[in-house]
Amino acid sequence: MSFISKKIRQLVGDPDLAIDLGTANTRLYAFGLGIVAEEPSLVQISPQKGADTETTDIQSSEKAVGMVSPLRAGVIDDINATILLLKPLFQRARRFGLIRPRVLACAPTDTSEKERNALAESNRRAGGAEVVIIPEPLAAAIGAGLDIASPYAQMIVDIGDGVTDIAIIREGQIIKTAAIRKACSDLQILVRHMVAQRYGIWLYPKEVERLMHDLDSIRQTDPQRTIMAMGFHLKKRCEISVEINPQEVFVAMEPIVYKILLTIEMTLRQLPPEIACEVFENGIYLTGGGACIKGMDRLVASKINLNVQSANDPMHAVINGAIQILQYGDRIEHWWESITWPISPSTRIRLAS
Repeated sequence: MSFISKKIRQLVGDPDLAIDLGTANTRLYAFGLGIVAEEPSLVQISPQKGADTETTDIQSSEKAVGMVSPLRAGVIDDINATILLLKPLFQRARRFGLIRPRVLACAPTDTSEKERNALAESNRRAGGAEVVIIPEPLAAAIGAGLDIASPYAQMIVDIGDGVTDIAIIREGQIIKTAAIRKACSDLQILVRHMVAQRYGIWLYPKEVERLMHDLDSIRQTDPQRTIMAMGFHLKKRCEISVEINPQEVFVAMEPIVYKILLTIEMTLRQLPPEIACEVFENGIYLTGGGACIKGMDRLVASKINLNVQSANDPMHAVINGAIQILQYGDRIEHWWESITWPISPSTRIRLAS
């Protein structure tokens, strides 16, 4: 972009945007304005006629009726609902410019071309002009403070709400990836369903998060210890508290935790020896909501037998990395070929289902 074009955009255009459109939360940054939105990825739709009474009662007890997420497992499930979500957020960044903003968006490494096209289309129809998509763990690595230009391979594990995304980064390039669409929301579902089946109570989201908060505690707790949690009684149709043994919580979480650990282990095993040695030397960096679960780093370290550390601000690693990329301004155009989508199917590690 020429100097004159840059000045024209600065004077009459809306600020460029960086967005982390997550399954659970959406974060939007506007150049020069800072973070303009950080809120749940929910939109309100008209309630369907004939909805199941029991389900409606449960939903209305924990959030507004008709509030749904347009994303599933880290990708867009409903383009029109996603546009409804994004439009008011984009409006917050407007300054009545004549040129629409450029948008930098992030996507999991295992997304298909169709899924990336849906992400680009929803951002354009929400008000963006040009949309560039980068791999989510690359942004997470930058946001976590990793030197992605290092000649030595580094491993990032981003445990989000809908997807666990792994990338090996070396000299500014993603050289290997692995992803499973199992993550924090799946852990929450397992805990909630366990309590519903055993106690007939549908736990509120905050209560599920609280029960899952400390892996060390729930794995090594006294068998007689219990934790009080609030929920909605499925038969009595009223709010009620229940005593839950923490070990029950970990047993419920174990299938998804095991899949995450297995994915990390298989990724390491399938690396070339020299790359694997560099990763073992540098360790693993955790980001995303999973990194906020106390003891997750120690659990991974004990199973994989190498150093694991969580980013200082794991929940914001992706958006912070996207912000840093966006702040390169026009110099980023020289990066597009190497960072926008350097991931071909051959670079993806094949995982057992």
